[in-house]
Amino acid sequence: MDTTDNLMDGPSEGTSSPDHKASNQGQVTHRNLLGYRYSCLLAYYPIPVFCLLLGGTVLCGVIATALYDLPDFSDPIKGFQARGTKISRRMFSYRNLNFPDSGAFRPLQRPNRGDIMRDAKQGFQAPQAVTQDIAYSNITMNARTVPSGVRPELIFLPGGDEDTTQGAEFCKLYPLSTSARMVLVPSKTKTLFSSEAMKSICSMENEVVRQHPSFTKACCRNSMSQFNDTFDGEQDDCTLSWSLGNVVAALNNRESCDNIQTEDVENTGQILQDCAPYYESGSLTELCETPQCQALPSKCIQGGLVYKIFHFLTPSSFVEEIKQGTFQLSSTIVFLPIEMLYSFDELWDLYKDVFENKVITYDKTKVAALELGLKYDLFASYLQADTLYLGLSAILVVIIINLYVRSPFITAMTLLNMIMSLTLAYFAYKALFQLPFFPFVNIAAAVLVIGIGADDTFVFVDIWKKARQDIAKKEPIYNRAAVVHETLKHASVTMFVTSFTTASALYASAVSSITAVKCFAIFAGTAIVANFIFTVTWLPVVVVLNDICSTILFGQASNKDTESGKKQRWHHLRTCCSSLSRFLNKVFTVHIQTLIFNLRIVWILLFLGLAIGGVFLVFVSPKLQLPSQSDFQVFRSSHQFEKYSSDFKKKYSFEDDRVDLLPYTATWGLQALDNGNHWDPESTGKVKYDDQFDLSHTESQEWLYNFCDRMRNQSFVNAGDQSYCFIENLKTTLHSPCTDETLLPPCCGRQDFPFPPDIFNNCAVLFCNATNCMSQHGLYRFGPWFDNGRLVAISVVATSTYKLSLDYNLMDAYWNAANTWTEDQMQTAPAGMSGGWFISHSLIQFNFYDLQGSLATGAPAAMGISLGLAAAVLLLTTRNILISLYAMVSISGAVFVTIGSLVLLGWQLNIFESAILSLAVGLSVDFTIHYGVGYRLAPFKDNRGRTEFSIETLAPAITVAAISTFAAGAMMMPATVVTYVQLGTFLMLVMTISWSYATFFFLALCRTIGPRGNIAQIPLPKCMQCNGSSADSNKSQDRIENGHVATVDREQNEPLNVKESKCNAAKVTELSDDDLQKLSKLESTCV
Repeated sequence: MDTTDNLMDGPSEGTSSPDHKASNQGQVTHRNLLGYRYSCLLAYYPIPVFCLLLGGTVLCGVIATALYDLPDFSDPIKGFQARGTKISRRMFSYRNLNFPDSGAFRPLQRPNRGDIMRDAKQGFQAPQAVTQDIAYSNITMNARTVPSGVRPELIFLPGGDEDTTQGAEFCKLYPLSTSARMVLVPSKTKTLFSSEAMKSICSMENEVVRQHPSFTKACCRNSMSQFNDTFDGEQDDCTLSWSLGNVVAALNNRESCDNIQTEDVENTGQILQDCAPYYESGSLTELCETPQCQALPSKCIQGGLVYKIFHFLTPSSFVEEIKQGTFQLSSTIVFLPIEMLYSFDELWDLYKDVFENKVITYDKTKVAALELGLKYDLFASYLQADTLYLGLSAILVVIIINLYVRSPFITAMTLLNMIMSLTLAYFAYKALFQLPFFPFVNIAAAVLVIGIGADDTFVFVDIWKKARQDIAKKEPIYNRAAVVHETLKHASVTMFVTSFTTASALYASAVSSITAVKCFAIFAGTAIVANFIFTVTWLPVVVVLNDICSTILFGQASNKDTESGKKQRWHHLRTCCSSLSRFLNKVFTVHIQTLIFNLRIVWILLFLGLAIGGVFLVFVSPKLQLPSQSDFQVFRSSHQFEKYSSDFKKKYSFEDDRVDLLPYTATWGLQALDNGNHWDPESTGKVKYDDQFDLSHTESQEWLYNFCDRMRNQSFVNAGDQSYCFIENLKTTLHSPCTDETLLPPCCGRQDFPFPPDIFNNCAVLFCNATNCMSQHGLYRFGPWFDNGRLVAISVVATSTYKLSLDYNLMDAYWNAANTWTEDQMQTAPAGMSGGWFISHSLIQFNFYDLQGSLATGAPAAMGISLGLAAAVLLLTTRNILISLYAMVSISGAVFVTIGSLVLLGWQLNIFESAILSLAVGLSVDFTIHYGVGYRLAPFKDNRGRTEFSIETLAPAITVAAISTFAAGAMMMPATVVTYVQLGTFLMLVMTISWSYATFFFLALCRTIGPRGNIAQIPLPKCMQCNGSSADSNKSQDRIENGHVATVDREQNEPLNVKESKCNAAKVTELSDDDLQKLSKLESTCV
């Protein structure tokens, strides 16, 4: 054994001879001395280190939970918005002007409790007697914030007391879309437009839904102007639901739905055929207030029932089927007489007792979907319940770890290692980074840590066993410090590379402008870094303690009698596990290796073809699509709530009532700033006015007046619709005669324009105080804004020609047309008006468009940065250009095939998908980098020997790691929450594909055209090389790299020492007396 190796192996557990110690002190390097000191600390002081790490982590966890708020997932889409973009800066600035101190809002969720209907139905409101200092605060659409006992007044349709429903009493709440509803489909018949199917719907509702106490408590009742929570009536007091059967009964003067006959259905069909053209042309409306509607046949307008069938109760396509005489009704909606916003508790109980996890089938019909306004509230409940599957995943991984490492202690401590990693990451997230918001997508980091933690454990234990066996062959007395040092020297390299590349891939996602994605990137990346820290500190200590316990249980630490001691207990279990281990080793060293080598050309061509196919799927067709609906999916597609959002919502015309023409808004006086904390959705910032804004100058008034004229002539503005321009109203008012005391001279009867600055400033204030010059569209107000009598901001609004849409291309066309024209106009504006900008104040559309754009640019950028960082880390670690190149081709292929597979599965680039895809690079690099580092450190010059070494050393551990992570993903597939299902699907795909690419493609490349010797090797700088000539060092490099396990050189057939390195061939300088004293003291300490 080399004298340097004796020293580096540290003090033995027996007594070293003076000659042995003297020879140890002959040669040493400073770097190895430092590494050995650390190994000595772990090997001979494991319990203090164990307690220090555990106590420190517990302390961090206590601090993080005691001083900071715990995560709250009650609002799952909170933080799903872009921050810091051009659109978001304008949206937040204008929103802060309208709603100061209103807190966070949810741009993705289309509120279904009245606010959208106000936006779509109210349109532009004429100025009313609203004071200028009206405050809007605490606006929220969460049903839980509605005070208990509060019920809305019923809004009866005009003529409701005079309709011809003949005793059929419906709850005439307006709009009907705020009512709870069920979607029913045929179960034993082809169409629902039959008397049997309609009776089945009514019977199902009466016997299944109306019998529940919550229905009786929350329903709309006869002759009541208000709901009353304390009303204790019978079920019969509830009004009828708006269902096809009840409406057909009313049209045919039947007492109830149960009395419908076949001729009634046929008569209704004839009425629908006659009235269908009027509905299609727009003549038939719900309230029938226009003369055109009132001139229609009475059978079409009676009680609005025919309109209800067309618009609310049947799909839009049913009109065409009626015209063709087919009447193939595939679905219908039943609107229950329960208002969703004010009946949260009752609807919650109704869903839990009647619908949850049940398929409601009654005779000829089946409940296919529901809209009860509970989707996101139910998600918070399921999110906690489905953590069971995370626990099952962890248990399965623990079982696999225990089978592989054959140590319950190491297995338990590995699980604790994962928990400690997440705890330390949460502490850093809250206490060090001071990030206040913890989105629910961060839970994906737990599965990631489970997979990577298991992977690191398999690799570390494998290297420990090999190092222990190798040192046992060379030293008669067991040297545990040498085993720790040897294991860490090799395991830490590959673990550092995989952990750093995975963490870098995650941190790269922090470039995203979306708050939830940024937060996930920081937390998950920090969790990976924490896992690496514990892997090189906690895990060695755990393995050392396990080794000490094994020594106590199975005999002394002598390497000769350890094996006999092991056989004393648990003989059968260990024999079984050993047999399994030998079988796996044989599979990889013989069968898999032969398969890779003999078919290497086939593997290379096959996986290159798959990579090209993946690139085609991602970038050409069908491509990774942007989200097409703003309702964020939180459950499986088969869930009743999701089926309504994704399948049925777009089929019914009344849902399009919410679709209106987008507004065009030009604003001056505000700086487009999002000056809140971009890491906190609750921090929306404050309004900051533009000091350069000044409308009082005559040229500014004239320019704005002309701007309004030019605006109406643009192709994106609906010139025939109503618009609001304050300067025009002010001019008209000041030119009016002084007929009353509202405005007195000089603010009336004027003939000049533009007005002098002093006249403009004074009269504008008087005009707004007298008439309320503000206009309103939905929740937003427009016009002039004053602060202490000074005009500080102004907005002009018009209706565009673009409809509200979730189509990215359509919204992009509107944004580019309107924004480009507005910016061009600002170039010619006077100095006081040059700071204006365009925005559309829709509740969700431009926020969603901005979100789509951020996803479209952020996800590819993050993946590109991740691949670049992975390449840099791999090149710096292996210092071999060819190995790095082959590895990056393999990793890129695995990434594109994984994403291409997700495209084929119908994934869209939504928030959680974007967060998951940021893991694609990080998880795809692990196996390839393990093999690459093993190939680089193999003690052979030829590529065959290096490839065999990499397979024999790492393939079993890598495969078991892939299986464990795959199994963890599979355990989450039964979950209800789609987040867990998507994460499980992704883990199974990425493990299968990345393992296949690493094992069959990368190793086949290395076997075929892998570098031999020092080909394509980047030498270390002279300042980093050991003492001695570089020629000798490079010669030694050909034989062995950094001291891998002892083996035989395939070309020279000579034994190579486990500790041989580049420094061994160099001439080593004698140590000084001080260095020798330090070494002696170190050995004494270790012993």
